[in-house]
Amino acid sequence: MLRPAPRPVASRPKLSDAEILARVAAGEIGALGQLYDLHAAGLLRFLRRVAPPGEAEDLMQATFLRAVAIADTFDPEATSARPWLFSLASRLVQGKKRALGRLSAALVNFARFQLGAHASAPESGRDLQRALLELSEHKRVAFVLTEIEGFTAEQVATMVGVPVGTVWTRLHHARRELRARLGDVL
Repeated sequence: MLRPAPRPVASRPKLSDAEILARVAAGEIGALGQLYDLHAAGLLRFLRRVAPPGEAEDLMQATFLRAVAIADTFDPEATSARPWLFSLASRLVQGKKRALGRLSAALVNFARFQLGAHASAPESGRDLQRALLELSEHKRVAFVLTEIEGFTAEQVATMVGVPVGTVWTRLHHARRELRARLGDVL
């Protein structure tokens, strides 16, 4: 018995982020999936570094829900939605922190205590994560967005809504504090 030859799968034309977001704004669910596939991994990596422990996945979901709600505000001239999505995520992290107030601080202190109690050998990944948790939220966001995610200070300033000089100041202090905590590891 002969089997039919497989048909070639027609490839979709690659859409720009602006085109994808225009489709999201029009209510096209498949476009949201495309946006998610393109940017979810980077967003989750960012949120795991700046959000309170255990909150990254929820904040990522909230970021995409927010993106759906305001997709029509995305600048169609922008070359990438990545800075826009990171800006949404950063603002959600800030809002989460404000909403949780003292509870958030208690959770961070608890996480810092737990990491310190279990770190017997110098493990640079855990050491860096612990040191990042010890930074203020503003310094942590500036450091992760510039040094780890590769955004420019100008992009970060736009994302978090502060002057570029403020980003440079936060970045300077974050680097200094991390060097003091980590020494040669950083």
